Amino acid sequence: MTISNYKRLFTIFYGYRRWLLLSIILNIIVAGGTLAIPALSAALIDYGILTGDFENVLDIGFLMLIAAIIAGICQIANASIAVWFAGYCSHILRKQTFEKIQTLSFGNIDRFRASDLLVRLTTDIMNVKTAVMQSIMQLMQAPLLLIGTIIILHFMAPSLMWIMITLLILLTISLLIYFVIVEPAFSQKQKKIDGVNNALRETLTGIRVVKAFVRQNYEIEKFQNATKELRTAALRPQHVMAYLMPAIIAISIMGFGAVYYFGGMEVITGTGLQIGNVTSAAQYILILMMPLLIIAIVLPFITQANASLVRIFEVLDSTPEIRDPENPALLNPETVKGRVVFEHVSLSYRNNAGEPEGEVLKDINLVVNPGETIGFLGATGSGKSSLISLIPRFYDVTEGKVTIDGVDVRDITQSVLRKIVGICLQEPVLFSGTIRDTITFGNREMTDDDMLVASMAADVDGFVKNIPEEYDGKVARRGSNFSGGQRQRLAIARSLATKPKILIMDDSTSACDVATEARIQDAIVDMMKTATKFIVAQRISSVITADKIVLMEHGRIIATGTHAELLESNALYQEIYESQLGRGFRAGGAS
Repeated sequence: MTISNYKRLFTIFYGYRRWLLLSIILNIIVAGGTLAIPALSAALIDYGILTGDFENVLDIGFLMLIAAIIAGICQIANASIAVWFAGYCSHILRKQTFEKIQTLSFGNIDRFRASDLLVRLTTDIMNVKTAVMQSIMQLMQAPLLLIGTIIILHFMAPSLMWIMITLLILLTISLLIYFVIVEPAFSQKQKKIDGVNNALRETLTGIRVVKAFVRQNYEIEKFQNATKELRTAALRPQHVMAYLMPAIIAISIMGFGAVYYFGGMEVITGTGLQIGNVTSAAQYILILMMPLLIIAIVLPFITQANASLVRIFEVLDSTPEIRDPENPALLNPETVKGRVVFEHVSLSYRNNAGEPEGEVLKDINLVVNPGETIGFLGATGSGKSSLISLIPRFYDVTEGKVTIDGVDVRDITQSVLRKIVGICLQEPVLFSGTIRDTITFGNREMTDDDMLVASMAADVDGFVKNIPEEYDGKVARRGSNFSGGQRQRLAIARSLATKPKILIMDDSTSACDVATEARIQDAIVDMMKTATKFIVAQRISSVITADKIVLMEHGRIIATGTHAELLESNALYQEIYESQLGRGFRAGGAS
């Protein structure tokens, strides 16, 4: 899994393989310089210091200095390449992941929580960046040093090779044990990070509710439990990492001592080795430790990054549930009349495995003619929002079809469909910028006149005039510098400004007072006379003037008709009406 993930990651660098080749060359030079110094030191001892040849001491010492300088310069150059590659890698991954998220459908987003996606775009990509930097900067040297040490020691002190082989076996076993334990532990750790971020995001976004209900202690305990789980998950790989380094050092020191002991015995007995060879062999044992120490240092980053890559690629490999047709219908948004028909429509949302789970809409049949205003009433969970979300194709029907002017919405490209359908949700999401940016969000080429018409229809112009900068006034993140009703009106203006042929308002005036809501509805009727309008509401006053009211319950349409017709014939509608407006209002002739 690790190899395949990093092989896939390597494709990002394919266009820059010359730089990778240069990095390999620099690593070879660094390894060569490192391996040359012990051999030169052996010559310095045997043919310079022990023989008293001062010229050899100077010449060999000068060569050692040159080797060290060249290796140092190449190491710095390689580090620069590693830093650049790591930064480039994180940039490309973050860009690709963010772009992929923009293509995902509502169903995909439902399964990827916002806090989870945030971790993948930040912490996970940072883990990969660190691993790439450490791999290019250090890991490439490890096999060169390892192979070079074995070859040189084989020719220099073949009688001591058994010590090196024993060390390699012990160190390899240590690394394998580490790898088997730590890789799944890092995956578990990343999941716990998601849990902490989710708890943190939920508490911070709902801090007013927490304080209002005096639930601080409960939220503190919940967050502490999440962080405790993260601590437990993080301790296991950290403990193993803490044990690995001393284990490698201890094994290497034992090998270092063994070389001096057995090599020294050979020097004393005169059976082949010289003092310089023993000293050099001991240095090569330390160099042998270097690649394994490098692996011990870099391996945690690689295993952690592998867990992160799995999560990043999970997003990149996600297939949008809503995709454009191969042969889209040729539908001109400018000439669309706006006739919407639901034919035997059923809908089931999908679980984490991507399989349908439980019907939320059941055999819906409804015909809406161009220019009509249709109101939807029903209890929470009755399927109102689910039904209207099928028109802009936020979700696809499980059975049946939804058509616009006789064309199945699945045969229309999403870009064309979103030009035809404008939607305003109950929870307005505003981005930071100016009021002008907010209203013209759907069309940056919009004229000021069109913007003003939309803002006046949404009853925005009134409160904007009280802002010194007017339409250049600032909108804070999520519109936090405006009231709930003002945010809803800004969102309505944003939807109206695109002049859609079909307008959907999903309880989008719930935070407005009745008088403001009435002004907005009247203005929308005047502004969008030819548009087909869908109004989802909890308040009966929001839909009382609609051409047709659709009453829903448990995912089914149980009644349709005008206000007067439903008030006369439907007991549930009568109950809703009387609970909200009262019998006295009905008696006064509100119908």
